[in-house]
Amino acid sequence: MGVHRYPNLMHGWVAVNLKVLKADFFWPLAILSFVGMTLLVGTVFTLVRQFDVAAREREQTVVANGVLGRVDETAAMVVPQTSWDEAVHHLDNRFDVEWARKNVGQFLGQTDGFDESFVLDSRDRPVFAYEGAAQVGLDRYQPFAAAARGLVLSVRAAEARRGPTKPPSNAEGELAPPIQASGLARVDGQVHILTATLVQPDFGAFMPRGPRAAVVVSGMVIDGPFLQGFASRYMLSDLSLQPPDTRLGHHRAGTALRDRYSRPIALLTWTPQNPGQTLLHNLVLPILLVVAGLGVVALFLYRRSRRMAQGLIASEARASHLAYYDALTGLPNRVLFFDRLSQALDQARRGGAHIAVHALDLDRFKEVNDTFGHLVGDELIQVAARRMAALCRAGDTFARLSGDEFALVQDNATAASAAALAARLVEAMNAPFDLAAGRLFVGCSVGVSVLDEDAPDPAESLRQADLALYRAKAEGGMQYCLFEIEMDAAVKMRRALEADLRAALAADALEMAYQPQVNRRGVMTGVEALVRWNHPERGMVSPAFFVPIAEECGLIVELGLFTLRRTFEDSRRWPDLKIAVNVSANQIRMKDFVASVRALVDEFAVDPRRFELEITEGVLLGDDPAIHETLKQLRQMGFSLALDDFGTGYSSLSYLQRFPVTKIKIDRTFIANLGVDTEADAVVNAIVKLARALNLGVIAEGVETREQRDRLSAAGCGEVQGFLYSRAVPPAEIDRLRGAPALAQESAA
Repeated sequence: MGVHRYPNLMHGWVAVNLKVLKADFFWPLAILSFVGMTLLVGTVFTLVRQFDVAAREREQTVVANGVLGRVDETAAMVVPQTSWDEAVHHLDNRFDVEWARKNVGQFLGQTDGFDESFVLDSRDRPVFAYEGAAQVGLDRYQPFAAAARGLVLSVRAAEARRGPTKPPSNAEGELAPPIQASGLARVDGQVHILTATLVQPDFGAFMPRGPRAAVVVSGMVIDGPFLQGFASRYMLSDLSLQPPDTRLGHHRAGTALRDRYSRPIALLTWTPQNPGQTLLHNLVLPILLVVAGLGVVALFLYRRSRRMAQGLIASEARASHLAYYDALTGLPNRVLFFDRLSQALDQARRGGAHIAVHALDLDRFKEVNDTFGHLVGDELIQVAARRMAALCRAGDTFARLSGDEFALVQDNATAASAAALAARLVEAMNAPFDLAAGRLFVGCSVGVSVLDEDAPDPAESLRQADLALYRAKAEGGMQYCLFEIEMDAAVKMRRALEADLRAALAADALEMAYQPQVNRRGVMTGVEALVRWNHPERGMVSPAFFVPIAEECGLIVELGLFTLRRTFEDSRRWPDLKIAVNVSANQIRMKDFVASVRALVDEFAVDPRRFELEITEGVLLGDDPAIHETLKQLRQMGFSLALDDFGTGYSSLSYLQRFPVTKIKIDRTFIANLGVDTEADAVVNAIVKLARALNLGVIAEGVETREQRDRLSAAGCGEVQGFLYSRAVPPAEIDRLRGAPALAQESAA
């Protein structure tokens, strides 16, 4: 490709205007640069100071909140040993010193790290004392009595408001909330986290003897190991505990530790981060270099202006190159690729030679980009391009289409040679990449379409290779796949189903089915709403097939609103049943989702308290404030929120604490292994206990055998659903099941 050169007239024009350029451009630019640099330096120093002050204030707020959170965490560690029938029996009904030593003193000391623990009787007198690793005399409580008195009185006041403890009467056997109070206090010259916790039953096997139960007082010293752990959690430097009247220096930050009466008892100090100073330190040299550079630019600007004409000519040549080649890899781009592919197809049609089109895609490129950044991603693209290009023949056209997508036109190819080349490409890309970020393993998938004289146009040829590529990725990636006619048929069938689904939604042709949810007595307490599609030609289409199609083509929101609308309408038939409805992540992310739901509630005049919206854990990932606000508004309207498929994804206790979830649904994969895998029983029991501890409801799905039902009942699971009782049935069948004793009989069998 030749390079066009400007005529001599252009060079003469540049020479004539050099003086004008110097007078009208250089000196004004130099003056403006000096003024701008002066303002920039002054602004930088001001912003650095403000940045450091704001960072210190934010850090102090974070640490203060962290101390309060650590106090709450410490208090929560005592609850399992006090909200327990055995604790009531051995600490209240009859005091057992040996039991208290093992389950209060040793457990809280060795397992949870408490330094002192005491047991007070109904008159708030110490009956047990434990310090360090041994039981001590009751007089050891004397130094703690004054500091703990306010906590104990608070617990007693809460106990009086609650009234006498009664055995749980609800079907689920929910635990009573713990009664405790905690705070900071200085005892014997050391700062302690003190917690007073009321001893109370969990399932009611043993009940307190009188109106006042025993109280466990526990203390944890804020010492060196405690400070090291706290500093590690919040990334604090030189964390130390000082007297409350300590004056902070210019290079120290601190937050006051106060007792429950807001009296300062100590000062937590550390060396704060100074991002502004760090930034300034890093900017000094660049600023000096910029100033020096401006001077250099001023000196060489005149000479550079003489070369502007040559630069413009070179820019034209580069622009011509960039029109056909990728700037990052130097490979042909999409435009040149289709031009070469069109030429290869023409030659194949004339001479009968076969060609192969390869579509290539890196398997883990997005993961690398998200983890290490775009610079490493660009480096990976460059190295991968060189590695793959080295396997191609001189007559082949290897191009980068976009991102991590590449394509290859292989001349004089057969199915065997195309497969061999694709296999070599996959093997080469499976080898590790040594990049600036370290050694990475990426891999690639390849789709191949072998073409002859009857080949379609270039766009269709590449589409066929793309279809084969999608198949290779769907089967796990890191492999190649040859195009087959059936792939195109599958895509066309999927598009046809998409069109039919749009039509079915427009015609209100989908149906609703409901699966009963029963309690331990076999009584139907609710139903789960499930959408069904009876295709006029294909028959019943599984939701596992058409719901993903709806998500891909953007119909999931419309499908979700259809489900809510029909469920609200059918709910009038069962005023005493709780109805669960699945809500997709795309619906939750809709800006007007709450408004749409409220409009449906008003339209059908239903009570939101009768409905339970089931969401998956994927909705909660990322802790999106908008999603949090949406769920909060739904709860305020009266809807219950159930976490579906609990335990199969990114199950996190933090989700249950941060989001207004009211129930968790144990996934069927755990239920299927009950009685077969001991780990499944342990997981189910743990989930049920977790739900009770957080005062959440729990339901198990996929119950198919009586043994599964019995094990769930023994674990304390209050509600179940599954084929043992009924499949998902039409609304009329729910009417019949409500009137028949079949479910209760099956449960009692």
